[in-house]
Amino acid sequence: MDSNQIQKLYSEGIFPRGRENALLIETHANWIILAGEYAYKIKRPVKFSFLDYSTPSLRKHYCEEEVRLNRRLTDIYLGVEQVVDTGEALGIELEGKAIDHAVVMRRLDPGRQMHTLLQKGLVTEKDVQKLADKLANFHKYARVPEKGPSAESLLEDFADLSSVSEVLASQFGSNISENIRQWIDQAGRVLDSLSSRISERHNAGFVIDGHGDLHSANIFLLEEPVIFDCVEFNEHFRINDVLSEMAFLAMDMERYGYKSLSKFMMREYQKIYPIILNEQDELLFLYFLLYRANVRLKIGGLKAMDTLEKQRELPDYDRKQLELFISLCRRYSSLIERCS
Repeated sequence: MDSNQIQKLYSEGIFPRGRENALLIETHANWIILAGEYAYKIKRPVKFSFLDYSTPSLRKHYCEEEVRLNRRLTDIYLGVEQVVDTGEALGIELEGKAIDHAVVMRRLDPGRQMHTLLQKGLVTEKDVQKLADKLANFHKYARVPEKGPSAESLLEDFADLSSVSEVLASQFGSNISENIRQWIDQAGRVLDSLSSRISERHNAGFVIDGHGDLHSANIFLLEEPVIFDCVEFNEHFRINDVLSEMAFLAMDMERYGYKSLSKFMMREYQKIYPIILNEQDELLFLYFLLYRANVRLKIGGLKAMDTLEKQRELPDYDRKQLELFISLCRRYSSLIERCS
């Protein structure tokens, strides 16, 4: 589908379950139409280095994968439906020519998304305890792949931060370029020292086919937490040590100023599924905190590159987010230096 068809589907389309309070959300890879009590996620016909939705068959495949993988964690994924052009109208579950596919989900209250509640100071220890319980039990029984990341592949992923060094230096001065070089050098030393332990953890079952994008915007804090939107388009992002998965969420909570609640979450998780067994694991967890802040900084840098092609200055919010992730990287790097 293209943008014109999406606009037609959104404004005039037929949705068998109703279209009250319709809303269209656009991302770099998906269109999401919220209609009535349901959400319809349609993949854009795009291809990036890490994602390929360029053909109808690929989009159908990844719709099916999204449902399969996310059902490991939640029942809000109802299935995959055809988007149909009848010749007179576009819609879901109609008779006519299928032009694409949509993942169908139950629509949830956006006010209960974890990142929104964190911003409002409304996340409680009870919320986090339930979340830690659910994640620990998911990770404990998740599939263990035959091959996991090595120290070398982890460093390769980390070093990709250098791709945004120039744009960050243009906004924050040459010191940030030096910081990035230091962080990459530090990551190399740490990973080299932990190479054997990384392999041992894979053999012990701590490397899993996990979620891959475990941050607070992908969680609804309901009576039972709903964890959704795992990575379906690239297995590389899902095959992680559980320390990396939990570091992503812990870093994200610290990003919003919840350092003590982040530590509480890890303590509760450890009670159910002990994943930090020795000092090497503690150092590896610190490394993954730095890596996850690195990833968010890189994403922000790529967004900044795109923005600065269209305008001279970054919006204040974007600039503050970059500053925040730079600060987190510096803090985690300092903690690693003290421990290694």
